[in-house]
Amino acid sequence: MYRLFSTGVVLLWISAMAALFVRDVWPAWSAQDAPPMTRDKIEELARNRQQFGIFRAKGGERIATAWSTLQSLPERTIVRGTVITVAQSVLPAFRIESETEFDRDGGLDTFSLRVEGIPQTRITVHGERRGIYFPVEMHFGTFHRQANLEMAATRLIGDSMRPFTFLPTLSVGQSWRMQVLDPIAAILGGKTHFRSFVARVTRTETITHNGQPVECFVVETSPQQIIAWVDASGRILVQEADIPGIGRIRVSEEPYNEQNAPGEAPPRPENPEPEP
Repeated sequence: MYRLFSTGVVLLWISAMAALFVRDVWPAWSAQDAPPMTRDKIEELARNRQQFGIFRAKGGERIATAWSTLQSLPERTIVRGTVITVAQSVLPAFRIESETEFDRDGGLDTFSLRVEGIPQTRITVHGERRGIYFPVEMHFGTFHRQANLEMAATRLIGDSMRPFTFLPTLSVGQSWRMQVLDPIAAILGGKTHFRSFVARVTRTETITHNGQPVECFVVETSPQQIIAWVDASGRILVQEADIPGIGRIRVSEEPYNEQNAPGEAPPRPENPEPEP
């Protein structure tokens, strides 16, 4: 009996370690390139502008509205996003403008983010590919920080209010590395940093969206905090994420309202200057 018990414990331990390896270690080791922005997918996505409602996962209270547009140019693809929040008990209303550029092969080229509406506080982030590195400059009021991200771990960049924007050409089992920036932490605490995740397409699932059944790819991150449902064209229909200070949020696509859509944001500076 003692031998059988010992053998059972060892087998149970090996099974647990194998499951842990498959769930947490193997996706990071096997991470591939991010889903490429192929020309036909870009042209299909560029015809549609998207609007999203951002809600608390518990209670369903709307806390923000977001918009996404995609522009296709001969040598690059530009994804622009706007988030306008509703004033909360601990946060004023503010606006987040982001812009991500991909080269003609679908590789991440530049990323910029700007937060407006916070009194006497300037929040800007700008990063640009430089060989095998992706140097990023971050300004939070008088606080200035530089980070040198490795391109191998920076296939995509998003923000915590809307980690994913477009994910074309997905397949089950695909995985890639990405970085997520939390501007809420900068507003509440005056500093923030990029969090590194491994995103993986775990399965397909049919959800009800705008009253219609839609078969979606399910994308999950490890650590398991973000989950997104993506249709066959690459549009993000629903995603959920945890935001420190706010809690779990749910971002759902909704009909585009031209009247309420934000105006075009001013162009970002090519070389942001630090706050004096």
